[in-house]
Amino acid sequence: MLVFIVLQEIASMPGHCFAQVEPLKKVNMFSRSDTDKVLFEIVPVFNGKPLQLSKQYYVNEHGDTLYIDVFRFYITNISFTCNRNAINKNSHLFDVADSSTYDFLLKKIPPGHYDGLQFTIGVDSIDNTSGANEGDLDPVKGMYWAWNSGYIMAKLEGHSKVCKTLHQAFEFHIGGYMPPNNTARPVLLKLPASFAILEHDIPCITLKVDIAAWFSGNLDISKINYIVTPGKEANEMADKYVKMISVDTVEYLRCRSQ
Repeated sequence: MLVFIVLQEIASMPGHCFAQVEPLKKVNMFSRSDTDKVLFEIVPVFNGKPLQLSKQYYVNEHGDTLYIDVFRFYITNISFTCNRNAINKNSHLFDVADSSTYDFLLKKIPPGHYDGLQFTIGVDSIDNTSGANEGDLDPVKGMYWAWNSGYIMAKLEGHSKVCKTLHQAFEFHIGGYMPPNNTARPVLLKLPASFAILEHDIPCITLKVDIAAWFSGNLDISKINYIVTPGKEANEMADKYVKMISVDTVEYLRCRSQ
C-alpha cells in the first residue's frame, strides 16, 4: 500500500513568497513507477482577493467598480527548464465556474532539478489548424470561433455601471493565431532553487492568477469594453494579461510503501 506525506517547501525569491501551506487535497494512490508527475493548482484572485463570480465587486486600476461573470483561459505546452526542457504537450482549460479545472496533473516529467516553468497562455498555431480536437480543445467547451476557425485564448466577461452597453456588460474574447495578430503568449516563471522532480516526490505548484492584470495600464472600460475579434486591441489585451500568473506556493507529496 502506498501513502503520501506532505512536505512543505519554504523558500523565497524576488517577487514571490513560498510559505507553508495546508495540503491542497487528498491525492489518490500512485504506484512508485508513476511518480514522474507534477500537480498544479490554480487560484484565481482580483488584486489578491479571492475571486467570486457575479456576487463580489472589485475595483480596477482606473477606479471603476466591476463584477466578473466569466473567466476562462488555456495553459498549453508546459515545460520545466534548466539545462534542458521537459516539455508536456497537454492543454488545460481553466474555467473559474468549474471547480474541476482548478487543478490538473502533468505526467512523464523526467526527474531532475529545474529552475523555471514555461508555458503558453493560449493555443498554438498547430492546434489551431489541426482540425477537430478532443478533450479541453473540444469546440463544445465554448472556446472556439467556428466563424474564424481559431481558438479563443482567454475569455473575460463581466459588468460595470460605467459600461454604456446592453446589461452594462464588458466582453473580452481574445483570439487570433496568425501574424501579426497572434495572441498566444509565452510565460516563463522562476522556480525556487530547491525545486526538483524526484523518484518518490510529487511537486504541487500553486499558480495565482490575478485578473486585475487585464485592466492594467489604466484601462477605461467605459470606452474599451468589447473585444471579440483578432486585431490590435486583442494583441494589447494579451500583452496585459500575460502578467496575470505567478508561482504562489510549492509543496511536495512523498510516496512511500507501507
